[in-house]
Amino acid sequence: MAGLVGSAAQSDQLARVASNVGALNAQNALNLVNRQLSVAQTRLATGRKINTAEDDPASLTMGTKLRARAEGFMQALDNLGDSKNFLATAEGSLQKINDILIKIRTKSQQAISDIMGTTERSDIEKEIEGYLAEISDINNETQWNGKKLLQMSVGGADTVFQTGANADNTVSFKFGRTTGHSSSNLHLDGVSNRGHVNSSSSAQAYMSSVDSAIASISVSLREVGSMMARLTFKEEQVTVAHANTEAAFSRIMNADIAREQVKATTFLILQQIATASLSQANANPQAVLALFR
Repeated sequence: MAGLVGSAAQSDQLARVASNVGALNAQNALNLVNRQLSVAQTRLATGRKINTAEDDPASLTMGTKLRARAEGFMQALDNLGDSKNFLATAEGSLQKINDILIKIRTKSQQAISDIMGTTERSDIEKEIEGYLAEISDINNETQWNGKKLLQMSVGGADTVFQTGANADNTVSFKFGRTTGHSSSNLHLDGVSNRGHVNSSSSAQAYMSSVDSAIASISVSLREVGSMMARLTFKEEQVTVAHANTEAAFSRIMNADIAREQVKATTFLILQQIATASLSQANANPQAVLALFR
């Protein structure tokens, strides 16, 4: 009976040796540790917590949307900067026209006095004509990407500025003056105004026309200033939104380097332990063979 029991025990031991369950368990543990170590090392190398869709599909989807939105805010900031430069160009030209109008007004006022002779008034007239030509030149030469800025609202057309991360984040601008800002548009050099200052009465009438033109330019300057202030507010708002979006993206997509370093160190130790365990498990069958020597 004892012999039979011994034979059964020996057969069971041989079956266990043939399958080497311990080695299989050690191998599985080592494979798992290697995968975890690889993930930690990849995160350390890239700085990203999510490097493939497999890592976290839902978070990757959210992170992709946040990345697109953040890029949209960056482009919006560029657009806002360009829009402000666009308006600043228009403002500079309007200021120059306003300065010229003040000079024309001064000359008109000078011509009102009857102590001025025909020759003097003729000289003033020529000077005014030169100023009017300069106004028309400014009106035609003030351009942005081939567009004449001071004429863009002619006919009531709007200029659209893109101001945010979405397609519908826009504001529209147009000068209240929809006939342009040339000297003729300002009613300063029409046929009826030839000989603007050849008499005291005509000089007075012309001075009133110049005052109206100055008032019109002032309105345009006010409109430009108001829109620039609005765009500055938008710029500040988009800057904050961009920072918050980047922070949200970072929390979802970027790795915590300190945490990943701790994980990597832990998995390196576990890798060494699992390797040693596998080596020991593979050595066990050799010990069984010694029983047959």
